[in-house]
Amino acid sequence: MQDDADAGIGELEEQEVWWMKRRILKAISLICTCVMLLTLAACGEESQDNTGKYIVFKFGNDNIYLDEVYIYAQTTIDEYEKEYGNDIWGKTIETDGGIEMDVEEMARREVISNIVQTKALIAQADEYKISLTAEEQAQAEQEAEDFYNSLTDEQLKETGMEADTPSRVLQENALAKKIYDHVMSDSSAEVSDEQARMTTFYDMFFECYYEDDFGNIVVYSKDKIAEQKQKADEAYTSIKQQLSDNPNLNITFLGHTNNLQYAGSHTMSKDQILESYGQEVLDTLYDMQDGDISQVIETENGYHIFQMTYLTDEKATATNKAELTKAANDAYFNNLLTNWVSKIDKDYTYSKSVNTDVYSMITFN
Repeated sequence: MQDDADAGIGELEEQEVWWMKRRILKAISLICTCVMLLTLAACGEESQDNTGKYIVFKFGNDNIYLDEVYIYAQTTIDEYEKEYGNDIWGKTIETDGGIEMDVEEMARREVISNIVQTKALIAQADEYKISLTAEEQAQAEQEAEDFYNSLTDEQLKETGMEADTPSRVLQENALAKKIYDHVMSDSSAEVSDEQARMTTFYDMFFECYYEDDFGNIVVYSKDKIAEQKQKADEAYTSIKQQLSDNPNLNITFLGHTNNLQYAGSHTMSKDQILESYGQEVLDTLYDMQDGDISQVIETENGYHIFQMTYLTDEKATATNKAELTKAANDAYFNNLLTNWVSKIDKDYTYSKSVNTDVYSMITFN
């Protein structure tokens, strides 16, 4: 996990692009005064600029101060608690990469990633000739004023919040969003309906293995396998007989399924079917129409009788298409972002650049 942290912009690829969804932020206290006083003494003069403001990290030629990070942290805390609940802090979450990570640490990294993304985007404003309109700027300024006025004197003192910081942060985020939208309009990511196709089918599965107490897969004896094959053949014969009386037969509810531990409906992509069942089953399923029932098919795991529910499950296909398109767009954007960050600050990494003593003055629980 440390290697991931030191990869710098690599960690940004695992994070979604988070924007300031709620511009008027809830005014809650994120900083405990007593902890802050103890930490201030330990930070040292190198953590402050000549005005006494505390620096969380440097990015390129810019100092990113505690009051700015505070605003991003509030937004991230709100998002996490909205999605996971107020009791999420102190727990762990599995990331998309399969890594177990402390929620607070993940949120802290996300806050910094959001700031780096915003700074990298607004640095492209001149190249793309993008700026805020007078109306957009006025809206950001009004919302920033409302936020600043919502803070108590104690909060202002604890965070070192300057009057112009909320306005600058909100304007930067509005500008970054405009640049992002412009950049993504050039993305050529296109996912066809066929690429995104999701198929829903029922698998009447007569397994030829069992799982022991240690999770190991144990293949049935030859006699037991032969018994399962006979059951599958008998089930298929019964299905054919019932089809003559009921062309719309749904084998999901037949008595043969009662004692089948692994029988069930599945919704899968082409690649998932191939990985789970193999080429023969994939070819069989893709040759079927909705409602069709296959013959008995043998795989390395046992015997199957399939019934096609939806060769193209429209709802699942639409969801998969959106996910695939998003993944392609994320890859396109992150490639640009990696280059931008490298040009602005080639030495930036979370672990090396962020002053954790200063950053720890913001609490996430």
